[in-house]
Amino acid sequence: MRRPLHPHNPGYYGPNSVTWKIGREWAVLLGGTRAVLMQIAHPLVALGVSNHSNYMTDPFGRASRTFIRGEELVFGTTRCARGAARTINNQHKHVHGTLPMSAGRFPEGTPYDARDPELLLWVHATLVDTVLLCYQTFVQPLTHAEEEQYYQESKISGHLLGLLPEHMPAGIDDLKDYVSRMVSSASLAPTLQARELAYQTLFPPIHSALRPLMHLNLNITNALLPQTVREIYGLEWKRSQQLAFNLSTRSMRLILPHMPMLLRELPLTRSLMRGENREAV
Repeated sequence: MRRPLHPHNPGYYGPNSVTWKIGREWAVLLGGTRAVLMQIAHPLVALGVSNHSNYMTDPFGRASRTFIRGEELVFGTTRCARGAARTINNQHKHVHGTLPMSAGRFPEGTPYDARDPELLLWVHATLVDTVLLCYQTFVQPLTHAEEEQYYQESKISGHLLGLLPEHMPAGIDDLKDYVSRMVSSASLAPTLQARELAYQTLFPPIHSALRPLMHLNLNITNALLPQTVREIYGLEWKRSQQLAFNLSTRSMRLILPHMPMLLRELPLTRSLMRGENREAV
């Protein structure tokens, strides 16, 4: 008999949340690279990642740890979620420095700090924006009310990671306006660090047999990125490619919602949702 999804301590969200409805779908992870490229298009974020992480030497390890902490924040018990947030926050304590060159609207010598609300908001906003985009691209449409609820619920994780309520846009429309303004502003700009990180993310060192997967990831990422962000990385994307992508995702939306949840969830997500390997609070 399949174990019901009603753990003793469902954490900050739970089975009735839109966060669980959306986040449990593995398909939303198809936008992972899109979120990363959006984030590091910000020169201060790119510099922080480049100078204070092992992303360049261990991209898979870094991505795996980031994914696990994210799943614990959303699907873990309150204690598990707080532990994940504490780990992330402790890692960010030492991420600070100054910009060695001018980039976009930021002059040489601009200080950066991973705990800066401006940078935290950009990272948070790109994650929310990407997850909502991917769910509606690959799974099924959402109502405006569902988008709103997802965003309001996301403020819990944002707060755990250092954002105060006054740092975050009030509603989902405000968040979308913020992302749109950022994408079209000089706050995002091409830098050497961003392009190096993007290349490592899109073309990590893997066995030749797995390279078709990297090509698929590149196409998905390209299709999901705003044009201005593609230009930051020098990525080319034709209208014919976008049309082909739209056709394939339309087929995916017809099939995926009718598949059993067992095939739509990752094992770690399912384990956390069922309360397995979780500390009771």
